[in-house]
Amino acid sequence: MPQRHLPANWIHHRMLPLAAGLCSSALAAVLAWVVIDISHTKARTEIAAQAQGHLLQIRDRLDRQLQSTLSVPETVAAFLAAQGSMSPDIFATVVGRLLEHQRNIRNLALAPDNVISDVYPRIGNERALGLRYLDNPQQRGAVERAIQTRRTVVAGPIPLVQGGLGIISRTPVFLAHAPGKVPLDGPQYWGIVSLTVNADTLFSDVGLNTEQMGFQIAARGLDATGSQGAVFIGRPQLFDQSPATLEVPLPGGGSWTLGAVPTGGWDAAGRAPALVVMLSYAFALIVGLLSARLVRAHQLVLGLATHDRLTGLPNRRLLEDRLSQAMLAAHRDRRPGALLLVDLDGFKAVNDDLGHASGDQVLVRAAQRLAGLARASDTAARLGGDEFVLVLNVVESADAAMDAARRVITALMSPIGLDNGQHVMIGASVGVALFEGQAVEALPALMDRADRALYVSKRSGKGVATLAEAASATDLSSGPAAVPGHPRMQR
Repeated sequence: MPQRHLPANWIHHRMLPLAAGLCSSALAAVLAWVVIDISHTKARTEIAAQAQGHLLQIRDRLDRQLQSTLSVPETVAAFLAAQGSMSPDIFATVVGRLLEHQRNIRNLALAPDNVISDVYPRIGNERALGLRYLDNPQQRGAVERAIQTRRTVVAGPIPLVQGGLGIISRTPVFLAHAPGKVPLDGPQYWGIVSLTVNADTLFSDVGLNTEQMGFQIAARGLDATGSQGAVFIGRPQLFDQSPATLEVPLPGGGSWTLGAVPTGGWDAAGRAPALVVMLSYAFALIVGLLSARLVRAHQLVLGLATHDRLTGLPNRRLLEDRLSQAMLAAHRDRRPGALLLVDLDGFKAVNDDLGHASGDQVLVRAAQRLAGLARASDTAARLGGDEFVLVLNVVESADAAMDAARRVITALMSPIGLDNGQHVMIGASVGVALFEGQAVEALPALMDRADRALYVSKRSGKGVATLAEAASATDLSSGPAAVPGHPRMQR
């Protein structure tokens, strides 16, 4: 078969410049598209982070407002627990003073034996007098939960007869007993202190509006029913647009779900202007180099994140800072704190038998339980793998620290439900190390003491908490420095 060769003058062919131009343009267009797509994805990631941060700010303000508002019924309940009763004159005087600077509160009612006997202000709320909570289907559930848990239960928002939305809190009152005279059947139940909050005013004060700062906002969970509840702020359709979401837990077990999407929607979020697109196609190779540097910068940003991606707990970087601050505060205030090093027992078997996806679910549930045991001033963190840390900024004594460790073990021993309906059993071993206020201990030395105590717990059969030995004189010399080379803080 005769071979065919390109013409000798193919390099001079008049169509070659066009072909080379088309190929170069196509390659440049592909590179430009990749760069624009990466930039768009990065911009959407940043906007999603901004949306999450905005929701976190709203939740923080909500928490502070609710804590301030709920201090009113808690104060009245404490008075009733101590005195056993409150006359109408004292009730009006005390509550009137408490509500002077609480513009969000609509009324506060006393319900001995779950029947409303007094309400402030009385004008406009006369119809509430004589209401029997346990005979009212809308009130009964929250009241019974408050009595059973002996804690304030918050329900709402719910539509009010007077108009608008209201948030209702139920604070149970159990009478205090005389010293040395504990009733055989437990504290005597007195009744309920009920508080109605103007939800519209409260939400306005914390910035929970339908649109602000470039985001559309919505909230769902009418009557504290969480992500399954009805939408009470914003558009219901917003939750069908893959919003950034954040749970707002409420006292008593209920919750709300906040959602945010960019004002123009996710499709338009971060879209490059037409001029930028044209320049990207014109300088595709240069933009490609710059986009690679941007991606690398994005990875560095993610690497510097302060929270564990799986569990949402503070990671090692943030833990170092929190623990150092706690140790310095303990030294300054001359009081002890405690470091609890927690290692899950039986976690490897979950991974081996059920797979890493189930193992991840167990880690998330364990982290939630550990975070639930932490007070506002404490820090629950994940070191990595199945190891967690609980920093107690203030403890009364070593016994109190050990009690906290036993609560951790008890909480983690309860069956953990998986998404597939299965339940698994794990446990925990804890090493407890106190950091005293008399001197500042080196951070690696504190971790080593807790680590050795944890090792003793593991050797003792697991499911055990062990208190570490007191710090030696050499450990108290250098203060809470960084932890170079420490295995648990550098893995």
